[in-house]
Amino acid sequence: MARKVKEEDYASRRNEILDAARTLIYTKGYENMSIQDILDSLKISKGAFYHYFDSKQALLDGLIERMLDEAEMVLRPIVEAEDLSALEKMKRYLDTGGRWKVAQKAFMLDLLRVWHTDSNILVRQKQETAAMKRIAPMLTQVIRQGIDEGTFTTKYPDQFGDMILGLSRGIEEAISELLLAEEPPHDALHRLEAIIGAYSESYERILGAPAGSLPLGNIDVLKEWLAVPSTK
Repeated sequence: MARKVKEEDYASRRNEILDAARTLIYTKGYENMSIQDILDSLKISKGAFYHYFDSKQALLDGLIERMLDEAEMVLRPIVEAEDLSALEKMKRYLDTGGRWKVAQKAFMLDLLRVWHTDSNILVRQKQETAAMKRIAPMLTQVIRQGIDEGTFTTKYPDQFGDMILGLSRGIEEAISELLLAEEPPHDALHRLEAIIGAYSESYERILGAPAGSLPLGNIDVLKEWLAVPSTK
């Protein structure tokens, strides 16, 4: 029992450090954040910090690993569900992240502004690389199921797991650029619809799925994003 308590205490303290690091990355940027900032935030010593992480790089690796753990906890049940077709699984994969973001859209827009600064380039690059290793194999599993079911016709399931993630990043970048513009264009809603439509069609063509089977959003959700007031 004592060992379990120690393990829980260790995990709890490690998560406190990761939480502090995440907050600082969002407020200052990874490149501008220092280990001393974390020490000051948590009122801990260098020795206490180095008990959990031996460098700033190790801290970043730990933070990204935890982010991917959280993503996998959401996606894994979808991928492993025995009562869902591959098409339904892919729909839920594409829909889950979007619904979560809309539920806290004001926070997400503030986060996007910081996430896309130059000081966080390294974090984004490392997260994308790590996601390829952790998330892409799950998508490949769904694609193979779809091929077996006759829903998807692609001949390259292993490669297209990576490509789906690449498309996901692409749509996030395209939408972020529009939402974070200093002066949103008068036809912003039309542009958002076009982005969504183009990427939906891309997913379907890559997978060989039926046309219109993988919608990425609807007009009401798009209007919600555009209704968020700027907090600059």
